[in-house]
Parts: sequence; structure tokens; C-alpha cells
Amino acid sequence: MRALPFVPIAEASFIAGLNDRQMNRVVDENLVPAILFEQQGSARLFARLVAAFARFYFDTEQTLVASARRGIVEELSKRVQSLQKQRDVLALLVMPTEIDWKVARKAIEIDIAPYVTEAFVRAREVDEAEALVTEDRDVMGGMPCFAGTRVPIEIVLASLDEGMSQSEVRESYPFLTGAHIAAARVYAVVHPRRGRPRGTRESWQGKRLLEKVVVPPSRT
Repeated sequence: MRALPFVPIAEASFIAGLNDRQMNRVVDENLVPAILFEQQGSARLFARLVAAFARFYFDTEQTLVASARRGIVEELSKRVQSLQKQRDVLALLVMPTEIDWKVARKAIEIDIAPYVTEAFVRAREVDEAEALVTEDRDVMGGMPCFAGTRVPIEIVLASLDEGMSQSEVRESYPFLTGAHIAAARVYAVVHPRRGRPRGTRESWQGKRLLEKVVVPPSRT
């Protein structure tokens, strides 16, 4: 499990259930305090908690004016900063149950706890993907592979996307579980590869993608 609270935009977007354009607006339009993101060259990094705030902001744009939404996020950010374990909360390493996620405004009360809970669950999906998929320059040239094997996730995902059933894929790779496949999907989203996605034939250089053989786990 990661220790640092800041993550790339692809991961923040996945956790928020938003697109990159919306996550960039979080910075461009000063929707959240500066403590929740940082700029490294041309790359923007976000605290995972920003995902919850951003989703709340865009989900309620037809209900609350922008200034009200910004004010709510600012108030809640201050509550997070007052915590002893603020880094863990910013990184959503723990479910921040000790914070009151409700903010009262005149005759209404806004509760963003559901957004924080959803972001926490999706962050756990990312952590599971990071545990089940690895990259090693000495294994398949650094392609993302299922942990402990030499099986690139790209091959399995391309096979499924082109019509193979999960049972057919498992005949070739019996170690695969539903959790592995779900993890591969998440990993591919939060670690997008440069260039257009390759199809099955390109991924396997014109050969049939999956043969009826078992690929043993790597011992390295």
C-alpha cells in the first residue's frame, strides 16, 4: 500500500469516477485548496481525497452555486488538516470516520460522506490492482504482468475484449481469478500506456493470442 498521498491524474480520475478534463478543472478553477494537489513539471498530482471533493463538486453543480461548493470543500479540507493522521486521510489509506462530513448552510445540511466512502472503495480497488499486477524491466520487458507470472495483462484483456470468455482464458491461465481480471482492468486505466491500445493480433504479433497451454508462474 502506497505511503505518499499524491497520485497521478489517471488514478485520481478513476477514484473520482470523472474524466481527466474535470480533474484538471479542479486545479484550473481553484476548486480545492492548494494543499490537496501539487505540480511537478507538466504533471499534476492529487491527494486521493480530492476525488471525493471533485465528484461532490460536479454532481451538485445543478443544485449549489460554485461559491457554495467551494466553501464546503474548503471547510472540510480544514477539518482534515486538523487531524493527527491527515496524510493517511489525504491518501485514503484509512476510512476517515472521525471527521464530520456534514456542513450546514442556512436551512440545509450537506453530507459528503457518501462521496468519501465511494472514493475510499475505489481507492481500495487501485490498491488491489497494484498488488496483483507488477512491472519489472527483467520480466517481459517491463510490461505490466500478473504478479508472480510472465503473463502480460494486455494479452488477457485483449483476448476478453475480442470475444473470448473468462472460462476460455482460464483454460490457458488457470491461476487467473475474477479478482485478477478486475485488477487488470483497473491497472490499465490508472496506468495508461502511451499510444493507441494494441489489438490482439498486434499484441501477439499475428499469432493466436491464447494457446491451450499453462504458463507457469515466474520464480524470480
